Amino acid sequence: MQHSRLTPLLRLLLLAALAPTLASAELELRSVADKGDAMTTKRKFGPYVGVYAGESFGQSGNVRIQNRPFPLNDVNGSAIFGIELGKSWRMKRMPLILSTRFEGTFSQTSLTGSIGNFNGATVTNDVVSYSADMNSLMFTLGGSVSVDLWRYRARIGKVLAGFKPYIGGGLGGGQVWFRNATSRSDSQANHAGTLAPAANPFAIDEFINAWHWYGGLEWAWEDKYSVFAEYRDFHFGDLDDMTNFNSDGYVFGFRYRY
Repeated sequence: MQHSRLTPLLRLLLLAALAPTLASAELELRSVADKGDAMTTKRKFGPYVGVYAGESFGQSGNVRIQNRPFPLNDVNGSAIFGIELGKSWRMKRMPLILSTRFEGTFSQTSLTGSIGNFNGATVTNDVVSYSADMNSLMFTLGGSVSVDLWRYRARIGKVLAGFKPYIGGGLGGGQVWFRNATSRSDSQANHAGTLAPAANPFAIDEFINAWHWYGGLEWAWEDKYSVFAEYRDFHFGDLDDMTNFNSDGYVFGFRYRY
């Protein structure tokens, strides 16, 4: 009888003695879970660096030589290379991620155009066609907003939740320079003559402003690594001989978050 009366009391004392240990273990498990969740969500925000490369779909603009308008031929396949430095912030109340990034973009394209037989039968040294290789190095500062699908990984799965669609834009400036700039006169192009053109079609180099917008899709397969594909629409400020220059294209890249 005495043993049966003491059993509930012993159980109560035992639970009281083990309570701090159980609570500590539970807190430790929660801490580990929180750290694990933080590591898996780190792929979606924080500082990062990236590299990218691609090519253009086409280009457009207004060209003037000797105060006359010239067409600018649409050229695709021009090279695009770049690097980026950025940081992302995860919003707490909405499934969005805000990012800012500084990037340097190098591009190379060809400029060509012709107005045909402008002067008719009159043989002159007026420019009727031109060509040049244009290089540019632009530095821009911008931002983007993306959808945080990782918050819904329990419903859509970790593979699909690793995707992050985003849109953004940037503003800055840089240097533009030309190589192999040539032109042909009316005499050379239309009359088999040797009369040299009266003007060089383009200045050697200029510093201009630039802006662009972009939309892309990023996918992370580990906490720190991701790849992305991006559509970019780039605009140059006015140059001496060309205005409203615009080029769009695509790039593929790699990002590392730390």
